[in-house]
Amino acid sequence: MKKVLALILALTLALSLAACGKGGGAPENSGASADEGVKPSDIHLVYVSPLLSHPIWLIAKEGFDAACKELGIEGDWVGPQGLSAEEMAQLVDTAVAQGANGIITQSICPAEPINNAIAAGVAVLMVDGDLEEVTGKLAYLGKEYKTQAELFYQEALKYVGEDGKITMSIQCPALNAQNYIDQNDAIVAAFENHPGGFELVNITLSNSDKATGTNEWLNTFNTYPEVNVCINVAAEAGPACVTAADELGITDNLIILGVDDTDENLQYVRDGKIKGTTVVSFWNYGYQAAYWLYQNITEGRVPAQKVNDAGTMMVTLENIDSYNELLKVKVDLPK
Repeated sequence: MKKVLALILALTLALSLAACGKGGGAPENSGASADEGVKPSDIHLVYVSPLLSHPIWLIAKEGFDAACKELGIEGDWVGPQGLSAEEMAQLVDTAVAQGANGIITQSICPAEPINNAIAAGVAVLMVDGDLEEVTGKLAYLGKEYKTQAELFYQEALKYVGEDGKITMSIQCPALNAQNYIDQNDAIVAAFENHPGGFELVNITLSNSDKATGTNEWLNTFNTYPEVNVCINVAAEAGPACVTAADELGITDNLIILGVDDTDENLQYVRDGKIKGTTVVSFWNYGYQAAYWLYQNITEGRVPAQKVNDAGTMMVTLENIDSYNELLKVKVDLPK
């Protein structure tokens, strides 16, 4: 009971601070109220990541830390070790209670605590996965799923050809958030009219764990030996697929495609075991997101549109040495 009362008191204090102007109130579709007199050192941003230490999210952390250092603002990187909507919700509540001016988070977090944060005057920007139920957020910065799906198809087509049948298996982290479902649906839509025929045999879950992903791919290959296209929409799933295929000696017979530019994924691209990996700028999930919140809090700037593509492209052997700088271009909010 004491803990509950303490949390209520902390949230009440945060609401009072926000009402006094510390956080910068944010009426729907307008962003936070500008406070040009605020000192950068007084601004506190909290990044509620879905995975605290996952390699791909640590790229976002690098961008976030770089932006906070450049701007001279306080930035906290928090998140669960494993996917947990409950923990993310608690961390959003804590950020509000601590008087954060801005929060960056992802769609595994439930909508209610994010909406509560906005109601408390906190500027919110979502990345990677959006929630339509979150009203009044500054913007969404993420991956264009239809573009990603078409990139997958065009890359697979290079190896299968127009007349070859595509028998596919997909692995994703989980199916407890709409963005994972949307990605899978977009992939099926991009492949389903393939002239040579298309069949999706199964969808497996990695639970953001390579060992789990490897076991799932082993089960898939043993159950569906006809699979020839493996789509991985989790950073660890591509390497898990390679590990399983190597163990069975079938890697050369497969078209393995992945997502994200982790060191392991890029090495497998160089080795020719992963044909390509789609990337979006996780750096900008941290760097640009922090700048946008800062510009909104201090100057009242808002993006021209709510949904913004962070830049979606396919990395292959042809562009692996040149793609990275294209993903680090900062775009300021319009004045």
